[in-house]
Amino acid sequence: MNTKTKNIIGNSINYFIAVALIISGTLKLIGFEPYEEMIEELSPHYLENIYLLGIIAIGTGLLFAIPKTFTIGFIATLVFLGGTIAAHMQHGDNYIPQIVFVLLTILSAYLKRPGWFKEKRIIV
Repeated sequence: MNTKTKNIIGNSINYFIAVALIISGTLKLIGFEPYEEMIEELSPHYLENIYLLGIIAIGTGLLFAIPKTFTIGFIATLVFLGGTIAAHMQHGDNYIPQIVFVLLTILSAYLKRPGWFKEKRIIV
């Protein structure tokens, strides 16, 4: 697979994840009832912070979508998704979709920035 094809696939995955985060955040901000119910089932404390969660999801999606902020967006996306996995695991809920999004996020970075994965530095 050539570099151009990898970049196109990486960008497609990247924008898919970014749009999913932005839509998810927007639905939280507008008070979409199924989201509120799902979040309340996880924890009433999460529902108290639904607007904060929505703003963070939108911000993360925007950072991940903009090429100049891809690196910070990549990190923010993994952190945000890690939090969602932890929240779902804590309450015995299905967390497989979040793991799929983590894997897609990593695949996107691998296709767009292969150099990140080729360096053989050990950080101590």
